[in-house]
Amino acid sequence: MKHFVDGMLSTGFTGTLTDIHRESLQERERRTLSHFLTHGNWDASYLKRVVQRVAFQQTEACARRECSPMFVILDDTLCEKTKPSSQATHTIQGASFQHSHLKRRHVYGHAVVQTLLLSGDQVFPFATARYDPQGESKIELAGDMIQAVPMSSCRTYVLLDSWYPSAFVLQTCAERGFHVISGLKTNRIFYPQGIRQSLQSLASYISKSDTDLVTIGSSAYRVYRYEGKLNLVENSVLLLCWTEGENFGPKQMKAFLSTDVSLSNEEILSCYSKLWAIETYFRTAKVQLAMDRYQVR
Repeated sequence: MKHFVDGMLSTGFTGTLTDIHRESLQERERRTLSHFLTHGNWDASYLKRVVQRVAFQQTEACARRECSPMFVILDDTLCEKTKPSSQATHTIQGASFQHSHLKRRHVYGHAVVQTLLLSGDQVFPFATARYDPQGESKIELAGDMIQAVPMSSCRTYVLLDSWYPSAFVLQTCAERGFHVISGLKTNRIFYPQGIRQSLQSLASYISKSDTDLVTIGSSAYRVYRYEGKLNLVENSVLLLCWTEGENFGPKQMKAFLSTDVSLSNEEILSCYSKLWAIETYFRTAKVQLAMDRYQVR
């Protein structure tokens, strides 16, 4: 295992066992690495528990030292594979057609759900799971990962994009004592004063004078704040946002949720911006560690 880590972290690694064998200065024959992957009797669940324990301990220590909250960041990515021909004898297992938000179409490959822990400027991978269309849904995988994060006396926020804030995920976070900050789809239904409507419908009644100007980094936004009940959350904050200087209409609106009503608009959007850490993680893992070029376990 040490040789694998040494080889993968070396400059010039392209995702092959030959690279690992060369860069790690492995004395044994190269085929021993392949044999280890194919026939090695090692406990992946044990390694996962070690990773999760160390990641949590380091993140919590940083949060206590800097008096800052902990963030649980969850998202998924696609590891695209070549669609096999009808004559292919051996195809990679578990691959299927998945919708790619980046390419805006369905592509063939594996969907991987990932969780990171973040505090201050430290980010640690916590859990990784390959989505199997025949097994648990992505929402169920997300719930399992959130439940695996130990509870802490430090305030903890779960950061999600608009795909994940379902009733099940919100309930799971509430049971763990975690707050949620997430994006929301603009067709999401809620009930202001008992009236059923979508967020986009509400946005059509909002004028620029009803919003506040919020600056996050170098970007400015027009923000409308609503507090009320949403699904299983008795009291939450909904932010409807428009980029300052662009068209002000329902189609240009982006929506965000926070189950912590004590946060200001600036704090909610600043916390949500930390979700970007998982995008840079995916890019680094694919470019530097060949995350999307694997052919074996």
